[in-house]
Amino acid sequence: MDFQLKRLWVKKSKKDYQRWEKLLHHAGIRTEENVQYTVGLFDGEKLIGTGSIADNVLKCLAVCKDYTGGGAINQLVSHLMNLVFEKGETACYVYTKPAATLSFQHLGFKEIARVEELVFMEKASFGFESYLQALSQSVVEGDRIAGIVMNANPFTKGHQYLIEAAAKENDWVHVFVLSEDISVFPATDRKNLVHKGIQHLDNVSIHDTKSYLVSSATFPSYFLTENSDVTQIQAKLDATIFRDSIAPTLNIHFRYVGEEPYSEATRIYNEAMTEVFDHHIQLTILSRKETDGEVISASRVRALLAANKLKEIKPLVPQTTFDYLKTQKGKEIQLKLQDKE
Repeated sequence: MDFQLKRLWVKKSKKDYQRWEKLLHHAGIRTEENVQYTVGLFDGEKLIGTGSIADNVLKCLAVCKDYTGGGAINQLVSHLMNLVFEKGETACYVYTKPAATLSFQHLGFKEIARVEELVFMEKASFGFESYLQALSQSVVEGDRIAGIVMNANPFTKGHQYLIEAAAKENDWVHVFVLSEDISVFPATDRKNLVHKGIQHLDNVSIHDTKSYLVSSATFPSYFLTENSDVTQIQAKLDATIFRDSIAPTLNIHFRYVGEEPYSEATRIYNEAMTEVFDHHIQLTILSRKETDGEVISASRVRALLAANKLKEIKPLVPQTTFDYLKTQKGKEIQLKLQDKE
């Protein structure tokens, strides 16, 4: 049987939102505020299924019990998947319940990780296996191999201090810099500033995270405000991917993070890592580096840049970052930050 697909305007129409919420509630799925497109699957006037997209991630997928096991879920997912690939994306991700994984496998999705009642899957030409294969080329032998994940938006003396501390205590440190261009400083520039800021260290290598660590696919709450329950599940998923796949590929047994006095999402993430890593990976939480009694943070640097207080930024960042802020690119970022205020 062929059902009809119609867009649901869940942010504009109260009626659409209520129907959407009711269907998801019956399926035991919570609504998410950060979806960009939602579609309904109808049998006549009856809403029998729904699915949403956030960037290249399929979310909030549900089909009425009477219609499971047939072509309804395939029609819904195929429609959403085609929209994602039509946008020029090279990968499509989905969060689903364990019971639905087989349906997605039939559509070419592969499981990356699962946590509690959530399974994270992808469909991509060069996906997670290719990413791990590329990482395996960077394996370094040693008794103590550590990992750090950072956004570096921009790279500060706080980030530098964290890497230096890990480099001092370990044979090798693998630093993962967030790949996505969601932050105000472009990904290539952030990675380049990390490179320049740690040139004096000879036991550190730098990697991209792609879509597999603190990304809009694995951990959207890092970038967008979400309720704490959602943030916690995403954080656990992200930590599980690191524990089960990335850390074993590079023989990482130690993970370093900075203490988090400001960001709720990062605080929840640190707590999730403590729980998920357990005895597999030792988590070291370092006190944040301070200047004049104030914690050095990238958010503070961005605020000062927006306020055009370059002199106050100088003690907070390596010279290489400070030089970048004075370039044309740095000035363009300053204007973007000022426009946001």
